[in-house]
Amino acid sequence: MRSYGIVLHPLRFNDTQVIADVFTEAAGTVSFIDRLPRSGRAGIKASIWQPLSMVEIVWEHRPKLNLQRPREINLWHPWRQLPFEPAKAAMGLFLGEFLYRALRHEQENPPLFQYLVNALRWLDEAQKGYANFHIVLLLHLTRFLGFMPLAEDWHTGDFFDLQAATFVQQRPLHPNYLEPEEAALVPKFLRMDLRSMRPVGLNGERRNRILQLITDFYRLHVPDFPELRSLGILAEVFAREH
Repeated sequence: MRSYGIVLHPLRFNDTQVIADVFTEAAGTVSFIDRLPRSGRAGIKASIWQPLSMVEIVWEHRPKLNLQRPREINLWHPWRQLPFEPAKAAMGLFLGEFLYRALRHEQENPPLFQYLVNALRWLDEAQKGYANFHIVLLLHLTRFLGFMPLAEDWHTGDFFDLQAATFVQQRPLHPNYLEPEEAALVPKFLRMDLRSMRPVGLNGERRNRILQLITDFYRLHVPDFPELRSLGILAEVFAREH
């Protein structure tokens, strides 16, 4: 089988092997184990197995095995800025962990794959106006995962029920909801696309609060979705933002 893919979660198994989950266009999320050469090519091979690397991978799919072995793997679309510019690198680390948790059981889904490819390429090339990129991406991702709120259902003063993924006029009886002030941000971001993010200004504290709420939202709808370690790293980076 040959497919394009996005590396989500690489883990060095030992000095000579890496285990990685890759969201592939042709087969959904697939777990691979690959040997790292001891020669001078080791650094090149290791650089391929980085979070959000876009790769072209060939393997013989064996359904009874939890870990597939790639016959061939190459960078498909090398990044220009994403792993090297500090704010983008922190965002990429967070998104890699987030997508790994959200997509680890995802089946073949070409529209979702293409959405992520286009979005990540936009982030890589953006020179400014990308501070809210991860918020927009993660809210729009819910459309593909089946629990996207309808922005058209929001009215001024509504609460947002995180469990039901709906806007409601009355305060829910459970604790998983947003007050009207924060609920109003949900349709605002859902109506945005990559080109309309620039005019929206959020300071680092408010942005981190929104990301925590989005993480809580996913935790209610994606089985076994944990706390994310990289969220703290991202919070530090954007705490310095105005």
